[in-house]
Amino acid sequence: MTAKLDEALEPINAMIGALAPKLRGALVEELVDQVSRERPDAASRKAQVFDNIVAQALREAPLPSRVRASPKLARCVGTLPESTLTLAVDVVTVAEAILTAPELTDDLLMRVCVPERQEHMKIIARRSALSSPLAEVIAEHGEPGTVLMLMRNAGARFSREGLDRIAELHGSDPTIRSALVQRADCPADLSARIGAVVPKEMLTGEALTDKLVELCAEREIFGAMDLLMRCIGRDADAGRKIIERDDEKALGAICHVAGIDAHTYEALVEAWRVSMGKPTADVHKAPVRFRLMRPAEIDRVIARLPLARMRVSPDLAPA
Repeated sequence: MTAKLDEALEPINAMIGALAPKLRGALVEELVDQVSRERPDAASRKAQVFDNIVAQALREAPLPSRVRASPKLARCVGTLPESTLTLAVDVVTVAEAILTAPELTDDLLMRVCVPERQEHMKIIARRSALSSPLAEVIAEHGEPGTVLMLMRNAGARFSREGLDRIAELHGSDPTIRSALVQRADCPADLSARIGAVVPKEMLTGEALTDKLVELCAEREIFGAMDLLMRCIGRDADAGRKIIERDDEKALGAICHVAGIDAHTYEALVEAWRVSMGKPTADVHKAPVRFRLMRPAEIDRVIARLPLARMRVSPDLAPA
């Protein structure tokens, strides 16, 4: 965007800024609809004007208008880069549709990745393909839960230097260390250096979800909790105590770190309630509570859980 164009649009942006929130929201939706219909060339002056005006209007538009605009704008991210970035760094409810758009460039995604945007980085970490520069930016700024999600994404690419850096930053976390050495691209010498964990039924991704669903169907809540605790590198006895004290919020935090989705969490809660003879009338609300958990809540729960005792592979044990 040239300084000349910015100057020319100043009066229009001032007028947008003076609009009442509802009017500004209506303007945003109308402009985004028009761009979605017309798809002007990104290099055209028309696209640049639209981008400037929409980005300005989005900054103060009401949340419902921004939520409705996000999936529409996700279909034309190449046309409106400034508006796209404005939504990409918005609250997660708004940003998610943008951050999952396949057309987003690494440059824009890397501008989103800063330490205070852990939930945004988790969404990016789940993308089906991640270049090594982008994946390594997430690893550099991510908290353990974010980095674990990244490590479990087979579509994420890393350079050798990037993997060494992850081991340096996060190698003290047994869950991340285990996920790192299980990656197909982890060099043998790095695996040997950080100490490979011998996993006991260490499942990830769909295999983990499928096993949990199977255990829920059999009402094996203790077996499911033991499996989850192994997957996040925490002590199984602590997981059983969570069940005994009926702490569903703690279960939610564990599921978040293990990469479990809201529907599987609901199945776990239902199995838990049935096996303990408790009412299940409000179980359908579990996914909502799960999605509303804040990162700080999750971190507090996980920080209180004791680490599992490390078992080193015999091949790596000292002579």
